[in-house]
Amino acid sequence: MSITIKDIANKLDISVTSVSKALNDRDDISEKLKEKVKRVAKDLDYSPNTIAQRLVNKKSNTIGVFVLSRQPEKKIKEEENFGFKFLTGILEESNKRGYDILLFSTNSDLIEDKSYIKLCKERKVEGVVFTGLRLDDPHLEEISKSEIPIAIIDTYIEGENVGCITTDNKFGVNQALDYLWSLGHRKIAMVNGHKEAQISMTRLKYYKKYLNRKNCYNKNLVFEGDFTMESGYSCAQKIIDLERGNRPTAIFAASDLMAIGIIKAFKDKGIKVPEDVSIVGFDNIFTGEYIRPSLTTISQNAIEMGEKTIEWITDDSIRSNKKIYLEPSLIIRESCKNIK
Repeated sequence: MSITIKDIANKLDISVTSVSKALNDRDDISEKLKEKVKRVAKDLDYSPNTIAQRLVNKKSNTIGVFVLSRQPEKKIKEEENFGFKFLTGILEESNKRGYDILLFSTNSDLIEDKSYIKLCKERKVEGVVFTGLRLDDPHLEEISKSEIPIAIIDTYIEGENVGCITTDNKFGVNQALDYLWSLGHRKIAMVNGHKEAQISMTRLKYYKKYLNRKNCYNKNLVFEGDFTMESGYSCAQKIIDLERGNRPTAIFAASDLMAIGIIKAFKDKGIKVPEDVSIVGFDNIFTGEYIRPSLTTISQNAIEMGEKTIEWITDDSIRSNKKIYLEPSLIIRESCKNIK
């Protein structure tokens, strides 16, 4: 049977209220009594009831995490879904700071009766993390006005208590295109994510800027996917259908999953990577290292990104910084060829 503060009170012949005040370092209890209570608590191997403490302090020490998807019918393995990789960093940093995580894994189309904020208020969470939030989400305005600190991965929304943790996409896109350019590629296609993702717009913007500076931008070489392997495969088929003289020599994919789908489509048609076409992905997921050819990619530090969301929510001193950028790196593997 577990020891309670009543047992400590009986041992010392004092009130339960006095024990509670001593254990919580209240100012209206003497230091001498505090020491005595804590010593007896240690001797009796007393463990505090954290739920009860939180009720007393009116704090839940809980952070809500929403992993959103508009495509629940597509079964993507966890290790291949970059959204799940953030969770490691989120969980580690939350544990370090004494917070619990309440995971809402839900399709945002299904939230009709209750908004995200209402769900969070009901569960009394003290901060919220979003990954997979789209620009056409019906609850964006409510999120922007939230009184609860909200950290969003890869999407910036203006709001007093809202921050964005993201990769420096300008730097990442330029790294990918600089590398392809250095290998002699001038016809560089882009397979982008869905248009309602802010990172899709951002990566496309810097892709256009880069190739416009080189006088090589061709709008007919931009294809829209949705960050999945299936969409990469579909976009690759459209590239294959181009007249041979109009086909790109290289492809920049806005996610590794799409890049893997592209490679699969080319293999099915007898087109060799990198001999016939070079490919660079974005994310550095686990699978990219083990497919053949192994995938050259822009690596994001997903664990650090998860850690930064919790740091932003729980540390008032950095919350004035509404955008936090993490630097990506180019990982060179086998999927690109020098054609100079």
